[in-house]
Amino acid sequence: MRCALHFCMLTLLIASTVTPVTPQVSHACLILNEALPAPGSDWDGDQESSSKMDEWVEVINGSGSSCDLSGFLLLSGDGRQPVYGFSGTLAPGDIIAVYGSDALAWESENGHSAVGLSLNNGGDVVWLVNTSSGDTLMVDSLRYSSSEVGHDVSISRQPDGTGPWTLADHFQPMGGADTDPTPGASNLSDPPPHVFAVTRDPLYPTSTDSMRMIVDAGDATGITRSLLAYVINLEDGEEPEMDLVSGSADLGTWTYTILPCAAGDTVCYKVSVFDPAASTLLPWMGYRVRDASVEVRINEILADPPADAAGDANGDGERDAADDEFVEIVNCGIVPVDMSGWRLSDGTSVRHVFPESGFIVAPGEFVTVFGGGTPTGFPGKVETATSGGLGLANTGDVISLGDAEGSLVDIHSYGSEGGDDESLIRYPDCSDAWTSCSEAGLDKAFTPQAPNDGESAVSSSTWGSIKSVFK
Repeated sequence: MRCALHFCMLTLLIASTVTPVTPQVSHACLILNEALPAPGSDWDGDQESSSKMDEWVEVINGSGSSCDLSGFLLLSGDGRQPVYGFSGTLAPGDIIAVYGSDALAWESENGHSAVGLSLNNGGDVVWLVNTSSGDTLMVDSLRYSSSEVGHDVSISRQPDGTGPWTLADHFQPMGGADTDPTPGASNLSDPPPHVFAVTRDPLYPTSTDSMRMIVDAGDATGITRSLLAYVINLEDGEEPEMDLVSGSADLGTWTYTILPCAAGDTVCYKVSVFDPAASTLLPWMGYRVRDASVEVRINEILADPPADAAGDANGDGERDAADDEFVEIVNCGIVPVDMSGWRLSDGTSVRHVFPESGFIVAPGEFVTVFGGGTPTGFPGKVETATSGGLGLANTGDVISLGDAEGSLVDIHSYGSEGGDDESLIRYPDCSDAWTSCSEAGLDKAFTPQAPNDGESAVSSSTWGSIKSVFK
């Protein structure tokens, strides 16, 4: 008699509590082999770190024959919600890693709530079941506690399929085991280096900026070298070795500095990281160098107009959650800037295109784009979104300003602070510091087409330069 737990499908899918069980895996060809509940970096290979997309669960065919994956499901939590269904066949000893992004795609295709793998960092249980017989057979499970969860730490069977559950926590600064997570590979293998992050400083360099490339990476056996290949305008190429500037060869930070390039230059680059036996080659990325003389900045963002009449930011006599959103822009430089054809975008799409010709913004001049309505009582350049709305999310968004050629001019991202019934502002105007109106001590919730501090948006020293230009 097989020692397994049988449930009817309905009970399995809606049950909110379970009796602790000891899974019997000897009869099953598919077995849980590794899981990483708390990703702190990119694991699914899309070059973006996401707590939902980059968590993963790994399974292995622990039998001596091909495994038909039809009917195998991953369930999450004591509520046993289906999060991923397998298909196809798996050869003996072969391994599959299921990422949160895979789970989201499966859930969308099969009419389930889009929760991803939904691995709880405070402790959870992962179930592997099989429904091919008509009943729901519990095949395997992994229950873990909060003490076993750390960023980029996996829980793995060592050896594969049969060994006890062990932490692969080398990527934790206080980690105890000298082993790395191994998604899609044997837990006893030596994986290639893992790159936690590749960043640029500054993120969007101008023609006067040197650009420092920073790579954070780790490998239990030690990284032997990190290379940065880059080309300028697809012509001048180099591949220098990056310098280890902090940490050690098994867990450290490497950097290289690219000297200033001309405004409009396109710089493409890729990073390659090597250990004694393998390498990790990241895809090409790039940026366009901004003109340092153009100092146009996003200066104020109102994503969540206050309630009732107090939220009538555009002054048309009606408070509207969409129409009264706005983004304010200011020319912080000393020369006029032609903003004709420039584009204002959020994290979803282009929301506004400025007039195609003759849109010249003087030094210190403001430009405000409202979501809609009929803006009333404002001096200077005031626009309404050409797309029909700005669509600024109260819970967080990315606002960017690009020129007519598509080069990024300025960008600002915000989180839940965008939903506090007031503007987010640079304070003072044109500075690098962002805050809210209330935190700046202002008595207004928003200040479109006006300085955030009640004074000029241009410093006294800059005004001196402006006057000298127009003498």
